Amino acid sequence: MQITVKEIQFYVREMPMRMPFKFGNVTIDSQTALHVAMDVELAYGRQARGWAADMLAPRWFDKDPNKTVAEGIRNLVEGAYAAAEAYRAGGRQNGFALWRAGYEAGQAWGLAQGVDPLLASNGGALMERAMIDGLGVALYRPYFSLLQDNVLALDLAQIHPELAGVELSALLPPAPLRSLHIRHTVGLVDPIRTVDIADDDRLHDGLPQSVQEYVTEQGVRYLKVKIGGDPVADFERLRQIADLLDEVSFDYHISLDGNEQYSDAGDLSVLLERLEERLPVFYGRILYIEQPLDRSISLDAGLAGDIRGIAAKRPMLIDESDETLETFRQALELGYTGVSSKSCKGLIKALANYALVHQLNDTGRDCFITAEDLTTVPVVALQQDLV
Repeated sequence: MQITVKEIQFYVREMPMRMPFKFGNVTIDSQTALHVAMDVELAYGRQARGWAADMLAPRWFDKDPNKTVAEGIRNLVEGAYAAAEAYRAGGRQNGFALWRAGYEAGQAWGLAQGVDPLLASNGGALMERAMIDGLGVALYRPYFSLLQDNVLALDLAQIHPELAGVELSALLPPAPLRSLHIRHTVGLVDPIRTVDIADDDRLHDGLPQSVQEYVTEQGVRYLKVKIGGDPVADFERLRQIADLLDEVSFDYHISLDGNEQYSDAGDLSVLLERLEERLPVFYGRILYIEQPLDRSISLDAGLAGDIRGIAAKRPMLIDESDETLETFRQALELGYTGVSSKSCKGLIKALANYALVHQLNDTGRDCFITAEDLTTVPVVALQQDLV
């Protein structure tokens, strides 16, 4: 299916958050939302408008403490403009060719500006989603249907050469999921028990505020718990969470998210050993650990032994380190077995990683891909992230 991008418009809005949220080395109380509107035209003249949106979270993409939030947001918007220009100039092409042009334009812009590849890929991911949305609207077809018939003309072997001859449609389930478990993220400053909330900090908006309220009032059974890079402090906070979960007596599941806060693999091993010894039930319910190591060392071949040792205890996946189309394969060689899927990193990249995981597991490996988010909000960003 040939597509021409006719026009792209940007809309930016500042949005206050309901309560402060801390991940990694930053605490945020507001977010900047970027919406993209893309007008597309099919080969026979039908036109439609597609949308994409993301919260601009520069401190996740680039944790340089010397860069201000405003500078990071400007980088994200400029990267989106760079990718948009490639889509506008692409002429009539299939969806995959447009995606490739936008991705490469973003990476070239990032290299010229000294911006890391993870941040540089975000603009292309926004354009990609707007293009796919516009194509679906023009054809009156949902995303899953577009994938089943490969309307986007995806060639996954261009991303992972091992996928030569693999058809994505053969790997898709018969139909999209009709339901899924909600996984609640526990930030580093989130109150664990309701009594921990000072009177002046209570929101009084009828919604849960503490972890205790989320699990008792909303029945949340999957928790993504942030850890901060200090094995002593992290253990104590996890112990408090484990005590709460033991009291409510239900079947729960945990993932730990390090957001690159561990700069020493040995410290992470200390935390896991302490959890295994002192909190065996909680430890046994940890499904995986997400990006615990700083990206400056997380793909260091010299740490392969440490990475494999930790992964033998609990599976590890890369998130922030998943900066390029090649990094998942690099991580697999070092002992990681998983990678995150995020709309901010790109749907087509996620599909290629999904197909690679299927292929590896068919050969006896035990690899996985997880669905993560980047503090997405309704209406556009959340719905596209759930896709």
